[in-house]
Amino acid sequence: MARYSFCLFALMLLLQPISAQRNKLQPQLPPEQQELKAKMDRMTAKTERITFIDSIVVDKDDFLQAYHLNPEAGRIAYYQDVFQTNTQPHSLVNINEIGNRCYFSLEDENGKFSLFTSEVIENKWTSPTPLHGINDDRHFTSISYPYMMGDGETFYFAAEGSESLGGYDIFVTRYDSEDGSFLHPVNIGMPFNSEANDYLYIIDEYSNLGWFATDRRQKNGKVCIYTFIPSTTRKTYSAEDYTTEQIASFARIDRIADTWDDSSECDAARQRLQQTIQRLAEKKDDTQQFRFVINDDITYTNLDDFKTDANRQQYQQLTNLQNQYRQLKSALEQARDYYATASQDERVDLRHEILASENKQHDLFVMIHNMEKEIRQKEILFLTKRQ
Repeated sequence: MARYSFCLFALMLLLQPISAQRNKLQPQLPPEQQELKAKMDRMTAKTERITFIDSIVVDKDDFLQAYHLNPEAGRIAYYQDVFQTNTQPHSLVNINEIGNRCYFSLEDENGKFSLFTSEVIENKWTSPTPLHGINDDRHFTSISYPYMMGDGETFYFAAEGSESLGGYDIFVTRYDSEDGSFLHPVNIGMPFNSEANDYLYIIDEYSNLGWFATDRRQKNGKVCIYTFIPSTTRKTYSAEDYTTEQIASFARIDRIADTWDDSSECDAARQRLQQTIQRLAEKKDDTQQFRFVINDDITYTNLDDFKTDANRQQYQQLTNLQNQYRQLKSALEQARDYYATASQDERVDLRHEILASENKQHDLFVMIHNMEKEIRQKEILFLTKRQ
C-alpha cells in the first residue's frame, strides 16, 4: 500500500509540469475580452427566432435601393437630398408618412454622430432639436440610422459604445410624450446584431416586412441587406430542440434557408415584397412624369427643371401638401360613406369630425394654391432675369 501511494505521488510530480505547460498554452483573455465573450454567449443563447426571406449584397454608398418601403410607413432619404446641402454627406433622414416631421443624424468635427428631430412649421423645417434620453446616454459614443414607427413612439437606431457587441448595434426605445424624452434604449440582440456593423432596422407594418443592414462577412465598401418577417412576440430557440452550435449558426445568419420553417408563410411574404416593389416602381414612374406649368410656353416635367435649390425644395414641400390633401380627401369620403349607415350617436361625433376635416381640407387647398403660385412666380422671375 505504501509502495502504491509512493508511485501515485511520483506520477503526480511527473504530470505537474505537463499541466503547467498546458495552462501556458491557453492564456487567460484580458478582462474586457472576457466580458465581451460572456455578453456574446448570453446574447447567443437568447437569439430571436426570425424568418429571413431574402438577402442582397450592394454597395454601401447606395444601399437604400434595397429598402422597399411603402409610403404609408414613411421614407428614408439622404440628408443632402432633403435639406439641399452637402454639409452632411453621411447622414440619413427618416421622414414620417405625411412629411411634417423627420429624424436624422448629424456628424460633428470628430466624426461622431448624434440624433436630432425637426418638423415643418409655416412650410419650413425647424432648427434641429436633439433627442433627449438617447444623445445623453453615456453608453453611446456615436448614434445614427434612425427610424420611427408609425405609432410615433417606437424608435429604432444604431449606436457604437459599451452596450454594443462591436461597431454599430441596433437599439430600440420608446418616446415618453409626457416627459418629452426617450426611455432607456435596449439592444435588440441577435441575430440582428454582431461584432460587425449592424444598422438601419426598419419595419413596414403595411407589408409586414422588415429590413436591416450589416457588413458582417462583407468586403470593404459592401453591405448585406436582409429582408425578414417581423415577429409580434419575441421567440427564441429552445436549448432542448437545438444544439449550442445550431443556435450560434442562427445568431450569425449562416444560411437564411435554415429559417424557412413555414414555406407558405415565406411564399406569402415574398409575394408581398414583389407587390410592394412593383407598386413603388409604378409610383416612381408617375413622379418622374409630373407636369408643373410655369407659363403658356414652359412646363416642367422633372424636378431638375427648377432653376434654384430653394424652388426645388419648395416644390417638394408642395408635393407633401398635395399628398396630405389626397389622404384627407380619401378619409373624408370613407367617413361620409360610413355616416349613411351609422347610428344616431355615431352621427353626432362623425358630424363634428367631418366638419373639422372639411375645414382642414379647405385650408390645405388654399395653401397648395398659394404655394403653386409662389413657385411659379419665382421661376418666372428667375427666367426673366437671365434673359
